[in-house]
Parts: sequence; C-alpha cells; structure tokens
Amino acid sequence: MSDSAAGWYFRKRRIKPFYFLNLNIVHMKRIYYIGILLLTVFFTACEKHVIEFDARPATDVAEFQIHWYSPITPSVDNTYMYKIDINNTMVANSTTPLKSYNSQPNSAGRYFTAEAGSVNIKLYQSTDLNLVYDQNVTLAKGKQNVVIHDLNLPPIVFETEYPFIIDRQTYDTDTIAFVKFYNILYEYVNAPTTLKLQYQYRKNWVHPLYTLEDLKNGRIPEGKNVGDATDTRAGVDVGSWTNLGAPVSFGETTGWQVVPVEKNTYVSQGVARLDYRIIVTEGGIEGINMNSEGLLLAQTTSGSAPIVYSDYWNSTIGRRVHHFYTGIRTEKPGAGVRILLAK
Repeated sequence: MSDSAAGWYFRKRRIKPFYFLNLNIVHMKRIYYIGILLLTVFFTACEKHVIEFDARPATDVAEFQIHWYSPITPSVDNTYMYKIDINNTMVANSTTPLKSYNSQPNSAGRYFTAEAGSVNIKLYQSTDLNLVYDQNVTLAKGKQNVVIHDLNLPPIVFETEYPFIIDRQTYDTDTIAFVKFYNILYEYVNAPTTLKLQYQYRKNWVHPLYTLEDLKNGRIPEGKNVGDATDTRAGVDVGSWTNLGAPVSFGETTGWQVVPVEKNTYVSQGVARLDYRIIVTEGGIEGINMNSEGLLLAQTTSGSAPIVYSDYWNSTIGRRVHHFYTGIRTEKPGAGVRILLAK
C-alpha cells in the first residue's frame, strides 16, 4: 500500500497512522508506575500504623455491674451519676450515666472489670460532678452484681452465679426461663426493711395450647391438632401460686429459680405472662405491713398509700432476669421491682 493510500485508510477511520500503538504503550507505563507508587504507600502506611488489640483474658479479673438503688425521690439534681470511677479510672460519663433505680452497664452480658481484691468505686452526681460516693469493696474473680443502696455505706455484692446452667432438654410449647429475686426494700429513707419476703408467681395461662405430649397421651379432642388453642382463658383459668425460692431478708437473694414459659401462639419466640405477689413470712403485722392473708402492703411508685403488692412480667424462653425489689414501702417514691437481663 502506498503512503498516500495508507494515509487515506487511517483518516477514513479517524485513526492517526503509526501512533495508536505508541499511545497505548505510554498509558500502560503510566498505569504501571502509578500502581507501584500506590502499593509502596500502602505497605509503608501499614508498617507505621500497626493495629494492636489491647485485650486480656477475663478469667482472672473481677467482672461486675453497678446497681444504684438508694431510696430517693428522683429529681433534676439527683437523678443521674454523670461519672463513675473504678480505682480512679473513669469507666462511664454523661454519655452513659448511672440513673437512680438503675444499673450500669445496663444490658445483658456486659460488665465493668477490675483486678480482683479491694476495688474503689466513686460516683459523681449532677452535671457539676459532685463526688457523692467513695467506697471500697472486695470483689472476687468472676461475675458479680454490686448493689449500692446507701451512699454512705459499702455496697452489697451478689454472685451472678455464672456460668449459667444450660438446659439441653427438648420441649414442645411448654418451656422455661429463670428469675432471681432480691430484697432491697426500705421502710423509710434511712431504714431498710426488717420484713422477710417470699416472692411468688403463677401462670396467667394453664395449658394454652395442645402439645405433642397431649398427642402422645391421647388428650387432643377430635377436630383439634397440636398447636391449636385449648379452652384455657387468659387471666381466668390461672395457675396456682408457687414459691420462687425461699424467703429472703434485706440484702438477700433467692438465687436463680426456674419459671415456666407457656406460649399461647405455637409458632413464636415464646413469651408468656407470669403474675407475681409477695408474702410476708417474718415481721408481719396485719393492717400495717400485710393484710389478713399475709400479702405485703406497699406503696407503689405511682400510688399514695400502701396497697397489696401485685405485678406481672412477661417471660421469654431461656431468659435470665434479675428482679430487684427496691424503693420505700411506706411513702414516696414508693417501691417496685426493677429488672435487668442477665442473659
């Protein structure tokens, strides 16, 4: 092909003759050198900024949750602890304050840590960070619940009873949860109760659904199947009252106790209501702190005079829940159960 013919051929296709290969080579070289430069910067940065995880095993330290249950009437000035120091190291501030009748950390499975032995706890109140609590407490290795009920006294320490026992049995619709009751009740602002209390529960349903066990034993009527509702009526056909552990005095706990979870919907995560009440087993005076049946008389957090204590909570399959009975029985702010999930 002649030079003039070649020129016409490349012009027709808008390609400049003899240069298109050279342009590609130039671009490839540029990309190659840019790539080498980026890789050099990347590896240099990684060498200078090594990421280290400053973690340590928790097996040899004390793990604890702090509960603040002083019998106070919450107000703008005293509702929050805006700073928590453990052994003079801040572990919580105004972002996650410790509220009255509450806990920190306030979620299942989370704990503060410190070396086992004598541990100093300081609490700073209000936005002015007034030091209102400065006490030492001895903590052992493992998980504990530290209950502050008087800002002038060391806290009460309860073992969390971990590791938790795992129930590996197979259930149909009837299964279990766990509840742990604590007596932190006050009679007056500076007077812890002298009453010994028996926590009780009952099922809000009695056998709400037909189960595989019913099928096995021929207890399902014709026209009904496993998972169908029985004739049990919620709140009417209820269970009998059952003791949750043994009676406890102030500063004591029942330990973990099994409670039933009877689902009223076959395909569900398993949530069931349980009713609760409290019997006075020691120190009771009829008309003063209990009625004729021995049921505790206590002012509620929304009431104005002591009445028979009653409450209900929903239980979920496999859950472990702390029930702290706190506050003042005879006057404002009243008393009630505060809960915290352990699992």
